Amino acid sequence: MLKLFKTRSLRFWVALGMILSVAPLTFSAIFGYVVLNRGVIAAFHDVSERQRTELGPLQDLRILVWDTLVPIDEHVNEGGSQRPLLYRELRGRIETGFAQVRAQFSNDPQALIHLDNATESWATADTHATELTAETLVADDPEAERKARLFHGHIAAVSDRLGQAYAVIAGAVQADYDNAVGWSESATIIFAVSLGLSLLAMIGGVALVGLIMSRSVDRLVDGAARFASGDRHHRIDISVPPELSRVAQEFNRMIARIEASETALADLARVDELTQLHNRRAFDEALARAHASYLRGSGSATLVTLDIDHFKQINDTHGHAAGDAVLRAFANTVRKSLRTSDQLYRIGGEEFAIILSQTEPEMAIDLANRIREAVAAQPIAYRDQDIAITISLGLASLADGANPAEIVEAADAALYRAKSGGRNRVVYCAGA
Repeated sequence: MLKLFKTRSLRFWVALGMILSVAPLTFSAIFGYVVLNRGVIAAFHDVSERQRTELGPLQDLRILVWDTLVPIDEHVNEGGSQRPLLYRELRGRIETGFAQVRAQFSNDPQALIHLDNATESWATADTHATELTAETLVADDPEAERKARLFHGHIAAVSDRLGQAYAVIAGAVQADYDNAVGWSESATIIFAVSLGLSLLAMIGGVALVGLIMSRSVDRLVDGAARFASGDRHHRIDISVPPELSRVAQEFNRMIARIEASETALADLARVDELTQLHNRRAFDEALARAHASYLRGSGSATLVTLDIDHFKQINDTHGHAAGDAVLRAFANTVRKSLRTSDQLYRIGGEEFAIILSQTEPEMAIDLANRIREAVAAQPIAYRDQDIAITISLGLASLADGANPAEIVEAADAALYRAKSGGRNRVVYCAGA
């Protein structure tokens, strides 16, 4: 899984960060809508609907029931034909109201019980009212007053029982309302938590992309800085995102090419172009290393300086091209006479040097004589003629207390004595 993520592109990580930022907010919005719609809005709508369709008609019915007292009382006290008509109109509306309310309460058994009781009380009250309105009453009729009092009592009973039904329905509506309020409070908490989680997710998404980018970019910058400071061995290791990984790979390849070019240039700077031998710079570095090794007790070493005798005369007689050919041939002859651990250097025009590692003076003198004899025995062919050469050699051993410059000076002094003594000979300097 981790390997799969490492292969994802920068666009993938940016998209992932955006998804992590937006997804929780989207989820919270959808979840909040569902909770708000079903738990709050729908609940409040149900409460409002029950108030309109159940509580309202029930309250209207109670008012109509009380309104019947007026025509009955006026009829008992004053008589006339208009009051009975008004009562009959109210009775029709009341009976219609009872039917409508009963239909609304069909799913509420407790409310239906109170409604049935109210219906029975209304039927009894209506019986008394019907008797009163059917008779021609006279003022202060005791029987009429008795029936009127009974009518009042049953109307009060109807109102009370309708009130009990109202209380049952109002309690259910209040419970629904309280539930809606609870959902509203829960929705507020959920929204706040969702908003907080969304903000955390947004921060996390941005931080994730930022972390991946910053770490990779920091490695690129650090690699470039280390390269600029001269560190050619450091390589930038970036795995994600692939785009920056490819940049790092190309940068590493560029460093490798530059390092190879610098190595090649450094080698060229230490190689003599004519003879392909190491030059004076390489000689100075090698002598310093040999001297340091000697001081650490890693064994003795001997410096040999050698010079082609009468080289100027060769140039004057045969030309500089012949002189160059002599130098190249001489270098090849000497190289063949050396051990694999020894190194020949061209340190001047016709001046050369050899560092003989792990070599005591006697062995060094013997090797120098063999080199001298090999050069003398090998004339150099140039344009159908042989050019014979000889060399003079000066030797000096690396000694305690002598620095590389003093060792070179001692070997040069020995070489000078060899040339002054007749050339084609080896002279050893006993101490630097």
